[in-house]
Amino acid sequence: MARVSNNKIKIGVHWKNSLLIDIPPSTSPRHPKLIELDPSIPLNDYIKKICDDWKIPLSNSIHYALRYDDTHKFVTEQNRYQIPTGQVFYLSLSHEDEVQDILKYLSSNDYQRYDLTVLERLKLAGEDETFALEFVQQNGLQYLLKLFTHDGKLNNYENFTPNLLRSLHNIMINQQAIHWDNLESINTIVDQLIFGINASKIPCLHSSSAMMILHSIINIESKYSSKIIQTLEISHLLDYCNKQHDTETQYYALSLINVIMSKSDQLLRSSLVRTMSNIIVSTNLRELVQLIITSDEHSNNDSYTSMDISIQSTRYVTRSLLIQQLCLLQRFYLNELYTSSMNTSSDRFDTKYRDMILELRRSAFDTDLLLSDQSCQDLSIRVSPGNINETISTMNSRRVEALQRDYERLGFQDLREPIRDFQIIPPGILSLQNLFYFCIHQKNDFIRFVLENSCKTLQQQCPLVKSAIEITRILCKLFYIGVEPNRHQIHKDYFLLFYTISSFFEQAFVRCLLLFNKTWKEMRACDVDFQVVSSVVYQQISQSLDDISLINSSTTVTNKTILSSYSPSKSQTLLSPVIKSTMNTSLTSIILQRFTFDYFFERLNTNNYKDICRRRDEQELKREETIMKLPIVETLKERLRSHVQSLTRQARLKTMKKGQIFMTYESRSGAKKTKNRSMFWQLLDNEKHVQCSEPPTTIIKEHNTRDSSITSLTRTMIPLENIKDIQCNIDQLRSGTLNTQERIPKIPRHSNAHMTVTIILQNDTTYTLLCENDYDMSCWNDGFNILLHKEMDSFYAREEMELLLNLLCQLQILELDSPSIILPQHQLPVPIRLPPIRPVSST
Repeated sequence: MARVSNNKIKIGVHWKNSLLIDIPPSTSPRHPKLIELDPSIPLNDYIKKICDDWKIPLSNSIHYALRYDDTHKFVTEQNRYQIPTGQVFYLSLSHEDEVQDILKYLSSNDYQRYDLTVLERLKLAGEDETFALEFVQQNGLQYLLKLFTHDGKLNNYENFTPNLLRSLHNIMINQQAIHWDNLESINTIVDQLIFGINASKIPCLHSSSAMMILHSIINIESKYSSKIIQTLEISHLLDYCNKQHDTETQYYALSLINVIMSKSDQLLRSSLVRTMSNIIVSTNLRELVQLIITSDEHSNNDSYTSMDISIQSTRYVTRSLLIQQLCLLQRFYLNELYTSSMNTSSDRFDTKYRDMILELRRSAFDTDLLLSDQSCQDLSIRVSPGNINETISTMNSRRVEALQRDYERLGFQDLREPIRDFQIIPPGILSLQNLFYFCIHQKNDFIRFVLENSCKTLQQQCPLVKSAIEITRILCKLFYIGVEPNRHQIHKDYFLLFYTISSFFEQAFVRCLLLFNKTWKEMRACDVDFQVVSSVVYQQISQSLDDISLINSSTTVTNKTILSSYSPSKSQTLLSPVIKSTMNTSLTSIILQRFTFDYFFERLNTNNYKDICRRRDEQELKREETIMKLPIVETLKERLRSHVQSLTRQARLKTMKKGQIFMTYESRSGAKKTKNRSMFWQLLDNEKHVQCSEPPTTIIKEHNTRDSSITSLTRTMIPLENIKDIQCNIDQLRSGTLNTQERIPKIPRHSNAHMTVTIILQNDTTYTLLCENDYDMSCWNDGFNILLHKEMDSFYAREEMELLLNLLCQLQILELDSPSIILPQHQLPVPIRLPPIRPVSST
């Protein structure tokens, strides 16, 4: 039972006269009410107050209840705490009185009234578990089943009204007292429903309800499940999937097919392949997919936990639910079509596969004139372990070498028996079939692939066969080939692409194989980098599939762009019907173009190697940022901070001790400012004096550093105790005072603007050092602040300390054996950086 809440909620209650029975109309209007529910007050007190306000003559308010306006479920004391604020209800008979009132009419012989009133009420009330259980306890199912078998007039599909079938379905799935198998005359009902669907005798309005009942019976693994699975014809169910039927019928036809496929044998699954290969069926499914992806329903991102929903009504069947059923159906189709080949190893004695390999060589090199048909046979037939020496001696060695050279240029690993390359499971012989499709249907690209790599050295060639095997393995993984589809799983909607064109898997293989060759060239890879290239191509393909997903945010961006393009001004809020029609046509056209094979191919080329590297770097940076923000790492940072600050101070002082030449201005109180060409500034080793001198011009030009001859020149010694202050400024005519909290862009050396460090002595004498860039200015300013026992406040100091602190933390984490530091689980990616310069092996 839900916990009682002390929070009051507000609800709305309105009058719905069409669903109340035998209540005379009131002379005064029954206006809707806004009620504040207090958990401490019984629900009957509110209902009584509503009855009094609406002048309902029945004095006992326990005969009435509130029902949800959308789901028509009853509100009781047990479930009242689940009511959200703002929910709308209507006043109705309580579930006990509703059952009694419906049974009163079901026990009569007024069949005409069943269809108009009683079954409509029963269908709506049957969605409530409390009502369904009460209806069964009052033996209401006996009266309901009489409508199926009472007399000859009702024992036909024309009188199986939607309300009758839906009422039976809702009552059965919302109560746990009676099982489908224990229902009276259920065998007759199942036979009639199966016969009606197979013979297409059930009217369109009744078909979805009939499928709902059969779907529910199969779901609970009834003793009739096997009968339904074996008797229902998938071809007739697929007929209900065309665009002429309503969404609910399409959904339950697909759902029934999928539940049959999940529980059927190999024979039925093979029939699905034959049926979906039919031109009419494939056309109907393609039209349905186009209708779905161009629909303007706002429920693209509907949240739901399971596709195996036993009860659905028209208002619940959204576009996303229908998409998931189509994707699940395509999963069954793909599995049945390719799983066997993927799990089949190549047979060295199979003539069919040897002929495929022979055709690959012929198409690529056209060497029939060079090699006779007999010598072109696979070496696995000509060379056997028992007579290798005898066979080789009888064959023309030149022809054998030419044959092996052709196989090597095609990328085979086993040159003596090329068919052995396809023994790895997965992908098995499926990769050879895909490669053969590439050779036959894209012959020009096939020849270009082979000849382009034949011009390279053996180590730099992109191996065709090995790449084809890897691409097939990647596609099998992304398309879940060989993985049993799960009806409770949410399937990615890019499976709808398979409906758009024929042989989508094979065509995707061709495009991805060409992408592999393109990425190989971009990465300048060699044979040892094959797995690195494979990991990049896998990410390119998976990212491209995610880009064409219907729930991708780019669709929203596209829609906003089109809407803005049709708005003449920001003040215009209403568009004419012509403009709206044009907008809808443009949106439909763009979505159709986006969800196509050509757009998928475009995304493959867009997601290039450079973008993949950038995304991986961003992910790695985010992962490192997450790790560095952990509480235990923050504690470690605090312990290391003082050490890092000490290292940074030492680096600054070392820079000052090394010395540097600055253009210097000297200003004394009461004297004219003097300008020196250049002065060499240096911190002495005792860190108590700073000296400046005038180095010779030759030394400045040739070495730009201090020389031993400086000691003979005039020097000025400045004790640190005589320094009153240090100021860091930039040219005030350009930028005003310098904000040390922000980084300053580097200024060219010969610019009129300069970075300056001003040294102010106790006697008001100042030395202004003109720096060439902001880094030099920051280093000397930080150095003087250290010597004067002040804080380093420059951007570069903070940046260097943070980088060094993170580096030391990472080193400490790698060295620590303490189990108290638990880092997020992260699988190390395959490295994607290749050496910039690679030696070319001699051949």
